[in-house]
Amino acid sequence: MAITGNSTSGKPDSSFIAGPTSPSLLQWTLNDVLHQRCLDQADDVAVISQQQDEHYTYGQLQDRSTQLAAGLNALGVRQGDRVGVLLGNRAEYVDILFACSKLGAYFTLFNYAYSHSELANAMRATTPKVLLTTLTTSRYDYTSVLATLQGLVPELQDIILLDDISQGAPTGQIESSFMTYHDVISRGRWSPVKIATLENSVQNSHILNLQFTSGSTGLPKAAALTHHGMLNSAKYIGDQMRVGKKDRINVPVPLFHAFGLIMGVLNAAAHGATVVLPSEYFDASATLRAVERYQCTGLYGVTTMFVDMLSHPTFPSTSRKSLRFGMMAGSSMPEELLYRVMTRFPIRDLYTNWGMTELSSVATMTTASDPVDKKMKTAGRLLPNFMAKIVDSSTMRTLPWGHRGEIVVSGFGVMHSYYNDPTRTAEAIRHHPSANDDQRWMHTGDEGYLDDDGYFVITGRIKDLIIRGGENISPLEIEARLYQHPAIKQAAVFGVPSARYGEEVAAMLELEEDFNGQRPSQKDIKDWVRMELSRFKTPVYVWWLGDEALGVPNEWPKTANGKLRKGDIRKIGEELLKTQKNTGSVEIRALL
Repeated sequence: MAITGNSTSGKPDSSFIAGPTSPSLLQWTLNDVLHQRCLDQADDVAVISQQQDEHYTYGQLQDRSTQLAAGLNALGVRQGDRVGVLLGNRAEYVDILFACSKLGAYFTLFNYAYSHSELANAMRATTPKVLLTTLTTSRYDYTSVLATLQGLVPELQDIILLDDISQGAPTGQIESSFMTYHDVISRGRWSPVKIATLENSVQNSHILNLQFTSGSTGLPKAAALTHHGMLNSAKYIGDQMRVGKKDRINVPVPLFHAFGLIMGVLNAAAHGATVVLPSEYFDASATLRAVERYQCTGLYGVTTMFVDMLSHPTFPSTSRKSLRFGMMAGSSMPEELLYRVMTRFPIRDLYTNWGMTELSSVATMTTASDPVDKKMKTAGRLLPNFMAKIVDSSTMRTLPWGHRGEIVVSGFGVMHSYYNDPTRTAEAIRHHPSANDDQRWMHTGDEGYLDDDGYFVITGRIKDLIIRGGENISPLEIEARLYQHPAIKQAAVFGVPSARYGEEVAAMLELEEDFNGQRPSQKDIKDWVRMELSRFKTPVYVWWLGDEALGVPNEWPKTANGKLRKGDIRKIGEELLKTQKNTGSVEIRALL
């Protein structure tokens, strides 16, 4: 770990740090990775999908993805086109990723929990040429939204339907304009396109993936990630965990996030391991069953997933002795929970980390040999070929070592851009005013400091994102919906602590003075938000300004220029929550 700016005493003057420079960066595309796997281990299992009772090798992955790429190309998908994916975790997810890589198309991922309006907004932002999805799943029915999408997104030429793996076949009324996944595969059989020629035109600097990430400025943004950033991130993460060809990584987290896709699927591919998909959506029983059935050596999850597995009735009877390493991410990680996971599973090597989608997943990580207190209290040290600074976010001045400030990061993992959004890209990625600094610095919005040994301690967020069980939630998006209610004059949305999810969504509201009607109930407000936004974005706690019975203040805390002081509002919410939990006057159960 390189540390610069040292004083004569040996203690660093400023919070600038660089990760190791070795191993050197890969200069490959994802196509190169799969070709290498086929040369070295074509008969080794690449993917296992427990719910589909399916597994296939790296050689078969090459054949499946080539055939799909040919079919998509026959539909007109070309380099730079967006291929939309609205699916739960399943084997075809991996095929589609590699098919897009072969064509140079952008693997464009949508959260399967999106509401109608959220999906429409995300698709209008990325204008995919095709969308691969299902009519129904065990959890969702997309029939009505799919019937309207082509009218809302004129660029969308084809909707391609996969079977509902919970039913074994499509259900619902299929529009005549829709195609099936099998139709596309069939087109690939007779398509004359030479996929190898197309693969050779793909460069590692090209965009491979668009992932939506909630920001502090409202609507989600599509982070454009490159082959170079994603593959090197996957390689370094796997190197740190000592992943090898015999490993089987159990990935119950969604593949539309960097955690599942980069740290899971691409990590396995980069190291010749097997990725195990235990179920379409997280299911504690299925995840535990997959650990035993497939002798998984690695297990991923956000904090709530590990909590659910530890408390599941089948946990004591499940054989877990194959587990060697685990990755926990997504929200704050209480020390007590980390200890329980390490000792009760047990998972010998449990890794904590810090990062964001815009950095192609994580930039810091602990190691297996780190002291327990470092694993419990820090997010680890920088991965190779990253640089970081702790700065005053208003002046860009690098702060003294050990001082809290905004974490900014430069290096291979910094995203290409926010897709088709140069304004927000320029706000996030900046060149700092220094004669010797030509780096692209990603301003993460997270606050932290460097301890004496160069480990990152994350202390909060400059931005007001709420992280609920691994989902980044933008308060402004929820506030925008609340402001549409005729009874609401002013709204502040923020996160409050949750033992289960890390944070829950809370809202403090001010009643419109001339509103003619009874003040809406908590249920009314929740139903109002739920009409437009996903369930996980719905406030669990709702307080009204001036509610004397609950002890809510009569006035908003504000800055001198009249802006609401979100930090003070959050503290008020936390105190209200403590008081009401103690008196039993608030519903504690979170919305599931």
